Amino acid sequence: MRRIPCDECRARAGSVVCDVPPAVLADLRTAGALMLCRPRQVIFGEGMPSTALYLVCHGAVKVYHADRFGREHILEVAGPGALLGELSLGDDIMSASAEAITEAQVLLLPRERIAGFIERHPESGIRLLAALSRELAVARHQVRDLALKSAESRLAGLLLKLAGANCDAVTRGQHVRLTYTRREMAEMIGVSTETAIRLLAALRRKGAIDADRRDIVIIDVERLVHIAQRNDPTAEPRVAAVKQS
Repeated sequence: MRRIPCDECRARAGSVVCDVPPAVLADLRTAGALMLCRPRQVIFGEGMPSTALYLVCHGAVKVYHADRFGREHILEVAGPGALLGELSLGDDIMSASAEAITEAQVLLLPRERIAGFIERHPESGIRLLAALSRELAVARHQVRDLALKSAESRLAGLLLKLAGANCDAVTRGQHVRLTYTRREMAEMIGVSTETAIRLLAALRRKGAIDADRRDIVIIDVERLVHIAQRNDPTAEPRVAAVKQS
């Protein structure tokens, strides 16, 4: 994988952490250590000391918990701009693991270096706090969706999120191809693999997607948005436009 410099990063403008003056961004890079990750490479593991944050610069990363039988339960699929990991002042450990789904570029920010960076750039401490608050909001939204939305709505929302994280643009009429296993998607929305397969078949019959054994293609974005917003009390009453990622 080729290292992508910050001045070529298309996600930089939308990142709370990285949308800073060039000198501050250069100091952030110096404070961190760049990781170029292959698909399925573990970035951090559950039970490791929680002494660092991880900024996703490029690619998609899954955050997951493994139960005592070794089964994975995916908590989040994070894209560029996401700030992952946990930072403690004591001997706490990571509560989840992270693994690259695609080729990914991640900036490792150790605790001791973050402290010095924030001392030099106090305003960036607020940005880091905002990014961590966003991750907390993502977790709360997932809990809300599990309580209020149907499994079909959760799957439709997941497909839109995955498309936004891994494609250059999601626009009306554009076909977007996703390469995730049925098991991975089932884990992300909290259903069995068999249920996910049935839900995908239902979305296909409604004309929102097409699917074969390996890939899923989004063919009607607006219809998928409409399905994703069902049972969501916070959604607008009309079909929302899908923003360019």
